[in-house]
Amino acid sequence: ALLMAYEPAKRLMRMRVTVESNLVGVRMMYELLDQEDTLTEAPDAVDLVPGPGAVELRDVNFSYGAGQPVLSNVSITFEAGVTTALVGPSGSGKSTLLNLVMRLYDPTEGAVLIDGQDISGLTFDSLRHRMSFVGQDTFLFSASVGDNIRVSRPDATDEEVFAAARAANAHDFILALPQGYDTPVGENGAFLSG
Repeated sequence: ALLMAYEPAKRLMRMRVTVESNLVGVRMMYELLDQEDTLTEAPDAVDLVPGPGAVELRDVNFSYGAGQPVLSNVSITFEAGVTTALVGPSGSGKSTLLNLVMRLYDPTEGAVLIDGQDISGLTFDSLRHRMSFVGQDTFLFSASVGDNIRVSRPDATDEEVFAAARAANAHDFILALPQGYDTPVGENGAFLSG
């Protein structure tokens, strides 16, 4: 009888570890969401004028606080419509560069421009509503496909959700699911195959 209980007990222990590590991640996510922005929007900030989406970093320097510089004299242009890979070892500044483009931080020196517009003079809403970020690790809530798409914009209309799915080339796949956008995905997509 003791041997028969071994495998279920082992699975329960693994599940406990998984749940605990997921709870840490969720707690960290909510702490991040609860933090107030340290950046302020310029009083005369204007909306980003829609354009092709070329991103330029011009003579950018950045360090976290009084620490060592993470980026030094970086000048690079990412042309609109061109796929570009940021490759480098951990800690080399790839995530920092993206955080600067999304204006989660301002450079210590230099400027970040989108279609020639310095992002420090743009409204946060107009800048961030035109961006999306896909990290290396995916996370899906135990909810429907549509609810997962709405995570950052709970008030998004169905048409906006459909448009986001089309932009990600996922609309047809989602429609083929048993309940379409109402299909439950399970935590981290456990109910999806493939």
